[in-house]
Amino acid sequence: MRETLELLNGWWFSGNVSKEKAPPYRRRQFEDLWKEMEYRQMLILTGLRRVGKSTLMHQIIQELIRTGVPPNRILYFSFDERTARILEVLREYQKITGVAWKEEKVYIFLDEIHKLPGWSGQVKILYDALPKAKLVLSGSASVMLQRGAESDLAGRYFLREIEVLSLREFAELSLGKGIDRLELWRGELEALLPGYLRRPFPEIVRWGEEKVREYIKELVIGKCLREDLPKVFSRVRVGMLNSLVEMFMKSPGCLLNLTSLSKDLGVHKLTLQEHLFYLEFAKLIRVVRNFRPSVRAESRKLKKIYPGNISLAFPFAPKLDLGLVYESATASALGLEHYWRKGYAEIDFIRKNGEILPVEVTSSEEVPREKVRRLSGFMKRYGLKMGVLVYGGRERRKEEVDGKTIELVPLLDLLLDFKL
Repeated sequence: MRETLELLNGWWFSGNVSKEKAPPYRRRQFEDLWKEMEYRQMLILTGLRRVGKSTLMHQIIQELIRTGVPPNRILYFSFDERTARILEVLREYQKITGVAWKEEKVYIFLDEIHKLPGWSGQVKILYDALPKAKLVLSGSASVMLQRGAESDLAGRYFLREIEVLSLREFAELSLGKGIDRLELWRGELEALLPGYLRRPFPEIVRWGEEKVREYIKELVIGKCLREDLPKVFSRVRVGMLNSLVEMFMKSPGCLLNLTSLSKDLGVHKLTLQEHLFYLEFAKLIRVVRNFRPSVRAESRKLKKIYPGNISLAFPFAPKLDLGLVYESATASALGLEHYWRKGYAEIDFIRKNGEILPVEVTSSEEVPREKVRRLSGFMKRYGLKMGVLVYGGRERRKEEVDGKTIELVPLLDLLLDFKL
């Protein structure tokens, strides 16, 4: 334990966090996280593997040191390294540093906390007993973090989702320059867009294509399926998860027929639903439901399955259809959870929160009139005034069709600054 803590907390001896652990480039979310350090509530970071949660933690540690916090008042421990009770870690911390953590102001960073059995109960005791301590936790298994926080830590935490890189962040890391005025960098951003869709993880921005696919398949998806989910859920069948992931990643937007698929896999429908739940809350897939005014009617209709992020699909389908890429990227960017189909009529996505907004997607640089007609027809059916068409062109503009407004949005604009 002592050796592990000394290796993980080099700033106790050097006075600074290494640039490898806390690189100079800070993502835009850093400032929001830093502001939350002044509050008593613990800060919980969740998200896909490899999105940079540990890096953000180390950058916060470096900022604490820069603002005058004594390095030995900051403890970092990763449960990815080994499993130990939190109190055991704290006792060893005091032996090494001499810091009386029960009385003094300390900052405690616990990484990959979801791998610690009964973590929320241990953290609750720590939080309630140490009013001077600031706790920062992270974990990749978001469903477990959310469940634990909701059951044991009500009112004691802020939960923040760490996303993959934004296109602007990807460009800044690729070019080594800050980008403030997007209109001045449009040419560079257009050139970087295909690479961004395939590798929006901080560590691999400049990697080659083959290594990127290996990294995402093994370190993002594989570790989640083999390690994270089995440690959280006792009834996980890793083989089934692998089969489902490969199926969904090769066919983004495929219709899910539970009855048919359960027969094909030779498993009970409830078992299949359970494993779909694991994948959805691990952020590996996005389930898009058929929109109906009635929730009950909606639940009976076929669902569509998309990758949680389109980059997850390329290791399984390197030459994925561009239209499916655009659909998946749009669903992720806007957090879309519904589509609409009735008979032969279909709308790619429906934004349901607030006013209903239909969204059609095409990779074409021209505006397909059929897509426009679909939007217009749906808007007429539901008495809507506004629709959105995401496309592969360069011009952002509005069209008036039968008294309805359709906003044409290039995918590039959508990924940079578009708000619905």
